Amino acid sequence: MTGPEKWPRMEAALGTLFGAVNFTAAGHDVRCIKRPHGEQLVVEVYVDGWIKGEWSKADEAGAPVHSEGWFWRPCRVRAFPLRKHAELKRALGRRKADRMTALKTVAFMPYWNSPRTLVRHLKKHFPDLELIGEGI
Repeated sequence: MTGPEKWPRMEAALGTLFGAVNFTAAGHDVRCIKRPHGEQLVVEVYVDGWIKGEWSKADEAGAPVHSEGWFWRPCRVRAFPLRKHAELKRALGRRKADRMTALKTVAFMPYWNSPRTLVRHLKKHFPDLELIGEGI
């Protein structure tokens, strides 16, 4: 399915308990499955049947190094939290504390917390994806 009706169908299929969808985009076969992760349900994304740790790497600009990382959730965190700024300022000085709390690391996680955010990301980056199947 390639029309605009694919987006609500994907969101509805992933909105169910343990739902799944299959699609192809950018030359990759992708499978999204809703699974438990800790105490919450998340949508795991398998690219060509795999989840590999090396796909989580990002370059200096914050883009994924590997093309498979484009299907995963970007995660941006500070190296030191802002609540530590006062402590760092006393120990190292204001300038160094400002630089240390401004640093951000970027990685890509193979799961999404919400089907809606996944579908919104796919709409933006892969508008021409082809939905193959829904359900388990």
